[in-house]
Amino acid sequence: MFDVYLSAAALEAAEDHFRSASWQGKEAMGLLVGRAFTHDGRVYAVVEEYVTADNDATAVHVRFSREAFSDLSRKLNGRQVVGWAHSHPDYGCFLSSTDVATQETLFPESYHFALVVDPVRRQKQCFKVRASQYVPVSFAVIRKKT
Repeated sequence: MFDVYLSAAALEAAEDHFRSASWQGKEAMGLLVGRAFTHDGRVYAVVEEYVTADNDATAVHVRFSREAFSDLSRKLNGRQVVGWAHSHPDYGCFLSSTDVATQETLFPESYHFALVVDPVRRQKQCFKVRASQYVPVSFAVIRKKT
């Protein structure tokens, strides 16, 4: 069993967004929408969609613009946010001290996680924060049968 199951479509949408931002020399971010489950006492998240709105970004910092929140609210329409995703273009996959603080403050549930993608190095990793330290967690990409 994995800690996170990412739909291929959601991951592709996030990676496309991150790749596009990296071409402009910027980071990017969005939210991961899905559902949380418990099986045999273990909590895991299933990501169904990547949702984003206007980002204020530089090469080493990203946040949603003030205008983004009404757009995000409309897009989420009451659905469950199970995590967030952001890019570290050509810096590798890790959580900075700012990322750890964001995770602890805004994503405190046991199913919440952060997906970090380096679109330049073509790396991705999911993380959770425990006792103010980030740890990588297992994930799988789910593709629909055709």
